[in-house]
Amino acid sequence: MVHELASNPTRWLMPRWATLLTPLTRGPRGSRIRGLVLLAPVFIGALLLSFAPRGIAVPNNDPGPFVALEVGHTGQSYRDSLPSGALYTLQSGRLPSGLTVSSAGLVTGTPTETGSFNATLSAWTANTTYPLRIEVTVYRANESDQSRTTPSFLTTGGYAVETSSFVLDLTNTFDNRAIRTRVRIARPTNLGRRAPLLLFHRGRGFDEDSYTRFHDLIASHGIAVASVEDAYSFAGSSFSAENSFYDWNRADLGMFSASGVVEAMADALLDRSDDPSDVYFNAFDSENLFMAGHSRGGGAVHTSHHRNFELRLKGLIYLMAFDMRYFSEVRAPVSQPATEIPTAQPRLPSLIIAAENDGDLTYPICDQLIDRATGPTTQVTLYGGVHNLISDSHAAEGNAKITRQQETTRVADWIVCFVNRWANSDTSLDWRLYGGGHQGSQTVGVTSWRPSNRSLLMEDAQDSDIDRNLRGRNLVANLRRRETSTYPVVGDLRTLGLKHVVLTPTSRVSVWRQASDTAMDLSGHTRVVWRMSQDGSRGYSDSAVWLRLLDSVGGVSWYRVYDSSTTGGHLPTYDRLSPHDRFIDVSVDLKDFFGSGGPAADLSRAQAIDLFLVDNGGLSGNSVAVDAFRFE
Repeated sequence: MVHELASNPTRWLMPRWATLLTPLTRGPRGSRIRGLVLLAPVFIGALLLSFAPRGIAVPNNDPGPFVALEVGHTGQSYRDSLPSGALYTLQSGRLPSGLTVSSAGLVTGTPTETGSFNATLSAWTANTTYPLRIEVTVYRANESDQSRTTPSFLTTGGYAVETSSFVLDLTNTFDNRAIRTRVRIARPTNLGRRAPLLLFHRGRGFDEDSYTRFHDLIASHGIAVASVEDAYSFAGSSFSAENSFYDWNRADLGMFSASGVVEAMADALLDRSDDPSDVYFNAFDSENLFMAGHSRGGGAVHTSHHRNFELRLKGLIYLMAFDMRYFSEVRAPVSQPATEIPTAQPRLPSLIIAAENDGDLTYPICDQLIDRATGPTTQVTLYGGVHNLISDSHAAEGNAKITRQQETTRVADWIVCFVNRWANSDTSLDWRLYGGGHQGSQTVGVTSWRPSNRSLLMEDAQDSDIDRNLRGRNLVANLRRRETSTYPVVGDLRTLGLKHVVLTPTSRVSVWRQASDTAMDLSGHTRVVWRMSQDGSRGYSDSAVWLRLLDSVGGVSWYRVYDSSTTGGHLPTYDRLSPHDRFIDVSVDLKDFFGSGGPAADLSRAQAIDLFLVDNGGLSGNSVAVDAFRFE
């Protein structure tokens, strides 16, 4: 799954000064795609980097790209790496005590203090120097310092909102076309500091002012929103696209174009924010740029994700988004002027929001992005949501089960949470975004992937070996187990090669065992985590789900994950409205396992973990899907 370097290093999707900083799609023995590597020898990288174009529109105040490092824990060894092909020195900020960064970009050591730490490095290659921002979060070994709260941002924030609009002349960095577009700004007043800036791109058939109430709600929480019209990419309600080649014949090119327009808009706004004579002086924080897009605008977000070194973004937000890999033109052999969209996502924080009953984007066009995550990623499925209801007035399509106000407030709630986390390094939001904060929710299905230095992946079905997991044997009883994609055949997204474990019980009590060839020391871990979905309205809905942990000397511990007949639990109870057929995180603290009838399992000598499915209502024959089963 390693993608080759594009033959032309100066093509539009390649970074201005980081051509070879490209994501790798291979982890340890078939593991979830993660990490960054050099795809060519360093000396070649230096040559290419030295001649890569700086680009058309670079703001005077250029903060540099951002990389989220893996989570660390005090007293436990740490190792992560920055993009290869450059030499690094610390410019400002600091790493936690116990960690150091080498000139080659290796971050190593044993952290001795907790918190979220930010630093800016000076990256040098072939006489080109640029800033690179990094953040690393460190928790106590037992994560007792991780907040278990789920703060809400559903209500209007505390800031009055000022709106304005203006016509902007810019050069699209995609095709160098000079265009004129309209920008609508919603920004908080009396903030007392520069606001994080959310760059927003509409979907096809919408306008830049189709989301005014939605954007104003976000701005009331202290976040500026800039929404661009961009008539050149997609048709809108009150205008037609001025380039039908983008809009009709090559929809993918409209999304490439939209990414370029957003980049040029961001550069212009940052320059205006630095101009004392401008009405937007000191309005926008260049250190905290985020991008969100709806529908085809979400395709522009996906394009921008792979251009993160170009756009200097802190995070990306996909709203009922097109996955660019849906289009064959962006897969090798690429159909120019498109460039290849790799399977793996770069390590930039991202938030993916999907509408459960989306009537426009057929499932799973934006639902498999979590499978491709290499950096901190949260995917939220809005139960009962549809494609259009985050707009002010567009009619609902699909089977809407929630109102427009419910949909817009729930989407804004997650966006504000995500932006606050990464703009303010607010780790009190980590449990909501990356923990088990929404288990059992009847309004949203949440799953996440956040790289941690101590992640111990057991099974993700990426190795095409049904008999073995990543640690040892897979064993089943009264169960049919398959490794296959659960995604429908839409846009040939199965070419991504992403698979899941599908479990189909053949008796009232069935079990899947993930054994290890050697004893595993889990004493330094706090949780067992996986994501789960069900087949239609059944699967686990009329069942009980249990875990059993076994050690190498006969110890056994149990945990009841869910029971439809009594207590419910970590999975949502089927309410006859939402079938819960999207992936949902399950997160169980290891300290909550209990022994029964004998010695409890010794975590320092763990040998296997069993997943039990117990049918409470007669044999249903329906399946559950399991993915990314791991200890954290």
